[in-house]
Amino acid sequence: MSHDNLVANFEAYSEWRGNLIQRLGELQRWLSEQDLNDAQTNMRIQHLIDKLREDKLNIAFVAEFSRGKSELINAIFFAEYKQRLLPSSAGRTTMCPTELQYEASRPNCIQLLPIETRASDTTTSEYRRYPEEWTTVSLDIDSGEAMLAAFQQVGQKKWVSVDEAKKLGLFDEADPDHKLSVQAGKIEIPCWRHAVINFPHPLLKQGLVILDTPGLNAIGTEPELTLNLLPNAHAILFILAADTGVTKTDIDVWRNHIGKAQGGSAGVLPS
Repeated sequence: MSHDNLVANFEAYSEWRGNLIQRLGELQRWLSEQDLNDAQTNMRIQHLIDKLREDKLNIAFVAEFSRGKSELINAIFFAEYKQRLLPSSAGRTTMCPTELQYEASRPNCIQLLPIETRASDTTTSEYRRYPEEWTTVSLDIDSGEAMLAAFQQVGQKKWVSVDEAKKLGLFDEADPDHKLSVQAGKIEIPCWRHAVINFPHPLLKQGLVILDTPGLNAIGTEPELTLNLLPNAHAILFILAADTGVTKTDIDVWRNHIGKAQGGSAGVLPS
């Protein structure tokens, strides 16, 4: 399916949803005018209207690092800027789960949840109710250079002590890869736990929400990804790299995370 057809299909769906909301509103008014309405009926109709207005299509992009996942998202949503906005290069780049969406009531921006919030028992979903806990970066969508500078913050990393990484649940002594990552008693971790990008792309305006996951390690260490975000996605796009084939870590992602999510309502689209 071409990009233009995909946009057209989303626009048609959005138009159908808007017409349905209008018809429900007309039904609600007619029932009131005819004295056929009651509190329970009115509440049910209003609930349907609210659900339609909040309707979103959630697609999770899942892959091990260096599989071209961020490159694909750049090509779909940011091609007009003629450069890679989401960090995309060899090795681990986008190290925190990133949501790409659009809500007209909010400014164009990137919201970043500090990694230190992992020390609490509060989930990222609960933190959404506390905007003061997030770092907000404004987006100047008319400037490619300003957009690039803002998006680079999504992939920010920092060095912390091993003890600090343990407190945040980001260091496992039984993992040989973690041990090899230690340098002078410190280990590199992402600065952010979660990122939400509010960007006015035509597909996002129609209700599409993209979840970009940063690889096996992050999926395993962020419980909300495994228990909530992935299982609740309407579809999961599982991405493999042509130059590496199917590796052991790819199989681990499939068996331990996608397979479990598939047991729910999500569809899986191998790519």
